[in-house]
Amino acid sequence: MRVDAGGAVRRYHERSSHHPDRYARGPGFLDWANQPEAFRTWAGAPTVDLPLAGEDRPASWGDLHRPGAVPARSLDRGSLGGFLELALGITAWKEHGGARWALRANPSSGNLHPTEAYVLVPASPGLPAGLYHYLSRDHRLERRSTPSPDAAAALVRLLPVGSFLLGLASVHWREAWKYGERAFRYCQHDVGHALGSVRYAAAAQGWSARLLEAPGDDDVEAVLGLGRGEDFGELAQGDREHPDGLVVVAPPADVEGAARRVEGALGALREAVADGAWAGRPNALSQEHEAWPAIDAVALATAKPRTPGREPSQPDGAAPLAPSPDVAPPGDARSAVRLIRGRRSAVAMDGATTMPVLAFVALLARLLPRPGAPPWDVLPWRPRVHPVLFVHRVEGLPSGVYVLEREAGVHPTLHEALRASFSWKRPEGCPDGLPLFCLEEGDTRPLSRFASCHQEIASDSAFAVAMLADLRGLDEGAWWYRRLHWEAGVLGHVLYLEAEAAGVRGTGIGCFFDDVVHDVLGLAEGSVRDLYRFTVGGAVEDRRLGALPGYGDEVRRRA
Repeated sequence: MRVDAGGAVRRYHERSSHHPDRYARGPGFLDWANQPEAFRTWAGAPTVDLPLAGEDRPASWGDLHRPGAVPARSLDRGSLGGFLELALGITAWKEHGGARWALRANPSSGNLHPTEAYVLVPASPGLPAGLYHYLSRDHRLERRSTPSPDAAAALVRLLPVGSFLLGLASVHWREAWKYGERAFRYCQHDVGHALGSVRYAAAAQGWSARLLEAPGDDDVEAVLGLGRGEDFGELAQGDREHPDGLVVVAPPADVEGAARRVEGALGALREAVADGAWAGRPNALSQEHEAWPAIDAVALATAKPRTPGREPSQPDGAAPLAPSPDVAPPGDARSAVRLIRGRRSAVAMDGATTMPVLAFVALLARLLPRPGAPPWDVLPWRPRVHPVLFVHRVEGLPSGVYVLEREAGVHPTLHEALRASFSWKRPEGCPDGLPLFCLEEGDTRPLSRFASCHQEIASDSAFAVAMLADLRGLDEGAWWYRRLHWEAGVLGHVLYLEAEAAGVRGTGIGCFFDDVVHDVLGLAEGSVRDLYRFTVGGAVEDRRLGALPGYGDEVRRRA
C-alpha cells in the first residue's frame, strides 16, 4: 500500500499548529511526578572521564569564522573532551526554591533536552576505540561497544586520522511530557541547535563537521546501537531514543573526503560497530508515560531511507549568493570559549535596548553561508529557511517587516508567495552582498506580541524573527520536514551566539500562532510556512536565581 507520507506530515503540521482560539493538543497539566529524567545513563558501561576546554585557548569568536585561523588539534582524549564540553556540555547550574537545573551549550525548548549524543572513535591517545555515549552531567563517556580487533582496524580504514563520527538521537517523550503533540517540532529544532553547537565547537578545536546525507534512520539506529532489544530490555517505548543523524568531525582538509568515504561504506560501518562487545543498560526516564499517537505517526512518516550521498561541491540547481558583506561584528575579539560558555536564553526583554544598525547588519551577515565558515557548512544542502524580521529597535533602520534571502534562487518563490503589496525596497545603506529587503514600514510590536502567543518578549526586543520554509520540499521526501526544522534550529543557534557577541541576548519562541503571521505576510493558502520564532534584545536578568559553575573542581582539575 502506498503511503502518502508528505500528506501525513502536512496534516500533522496543521494539527500541531497553535491558533488564537485553539492551541495544539497538550497534556493539560504538568505531571511533575513523571517529569523525565534529564540525563540518560548506561549502567554497567565502562567510563572515561574527560577534561574541559582550556581557558588558555587563544581563539577569538572572529577566528572561528576565518578558515585556517585556528590550527587543528590532534584527536585525543583532551581535544575530544574540549569539543564535547563546548558542543553539548553543561555551562551552568541554576537554583531557585530548592530546585536545581542545568544549562547547556546546546539550548533546548523548555530546557528539556531531548537530544542525546554518541561518538564513534578509532583508537586515539588516551581513548580506546569504541562507541561512546556522552553523559554531560559528569562530562564523561560511557563505552557502549568495544570493537573486535578486526572491527577496530575497519574503523581506521573508514575514518581518516584525526576524524570521528558523532551521532544524535532524540527522546521525544522529554518534550511531549510538557508540550504534547507539538513536541515533535521542538525535538527537531533542538537537533538543529545541537548541529550548530557541534559545528562551532569543532571550529574551536580547528576542526570542521559535516552532517552525512546518505544514511537512513535504520543506519543511524544500527551505528548508535539504539535498536538492540537485549540492551533496552523492558524499557518503556517512551524512554527510547529516535535516530536523527550522523556527523563526521575532522580537520577541515579531510572532512569532505571522510564524509564521502563513510557514505560509500555504510554497510561496512554497520558491520564494524556490530562486531564488538556491548555493555550498559539505559536508565528509565519516567515511571509512567502518556501516549501521543500523533508524534508516533509523524515520526514514522518522516523516517528517512538511505539515499545517495551528494558530492559536497555539487550544487542543487540554485545560484549561489554573492560574497557575504565584510562587516566586522563588534564581538569578534571576544574569547570563543568564554562566549560559548556564557550563552544564555533570555527570559524577558527590557523593552528599551536598541541595537546599532552596524551590529544588526553584521549579525545578519552571519546568517548567510560562507565557504569553510561555521556553522552552515555542517548542512549538506543549500539554505531552505529564510528569516522574516520584525524590526522594533534598530538604530538607523525604520521599524517594519524585512526579509533576508539566504539563497539567491529563492527570490521568485518568496516574491510570488508574499503579499503583492509589499515594496521589496533595499534599505538605505545596506551593504552589497546582504540580500535584505524592507517589505513594509511600521510598528510591528503589537503583531509580534500577539503572534507569539501574547508573549511580551517578542515585542520588547530589538527585533523578532519568523523563519519561513517551502513545504513543497516534502515532495522530495517527507524526511525533509525534520531537516527544515534542523536548519531553522541552526539559524536560531547563530542568532543566540551572535546576539551574545553583540552584547544583547536572544531566545527561541516555540509558542506562536502559525497562521497569524501567514495571514499578515499573505501566506494563508500557500506552501511557505513559518517553522520557528526567535527574538533578540536587551535581556532582563532574573536575580532570584542562584548560579553555580557547570562543573565542580573535580572535573575542572582533570588533565
